[in-house]
Amino acid sequence: MGFLQWLAATPVAAWVLASETYGYYIMLSVHAVGMAIVAGIIFMLCARLLGFAKDAPLGVFDRPFTLAKWGFLFNALSGAALFAANGPNLVKNTPFLLKLTFIAIGGLTLLLMTRAAQKERVAIDGGASASVQVRGLAAVTAALWVAAILSGRIIAYTITY
Repeated sequence: MGFLQWLAATPVAAWVLASETYGYYIMLSVHAVGMAIVAGIIFMLCARLLGFAKDAPLGVFDRPFTLAKWGFLFNALSGAALFAANGPNLVKNTPFLLKLTFIAIGGLTLLLMTRAAQKERVAIDGGASASVQVRGLAAVTAALWVAAILSGRIIAYTITY
């Protein structure tokens, strides 16, 4: 038995698939809430770096980023449960693979963007525009997270159970 078949036979997968427990709907709802938290905070930071709300110092994102980490944890756990229930089909699903790719690259660009913005924090907090590099990373980061969300939505219309 391969790993994906073993995973599909776990109690978590059975719970997610059992309609009387509403496990699938619960996990999908947790996934949506986690996504809203993560993407919302990322989009706000990207918008700020792109020049919106220039009077807001970058420090206002310090505490929300802690919340975003919790949202990402919700996504990781609920995503793992959803994957356990249908891994053999998901690994062959192009939108699913694209979603994971967009999340990985989006996470990398987010890291690069926040590091670059940190170097310019005093100037940005003083009302200066972020550098072209930071603005470019902000635009790419936002686009990658939009692509991840759209890919995730398309999974529902292309997956078999």
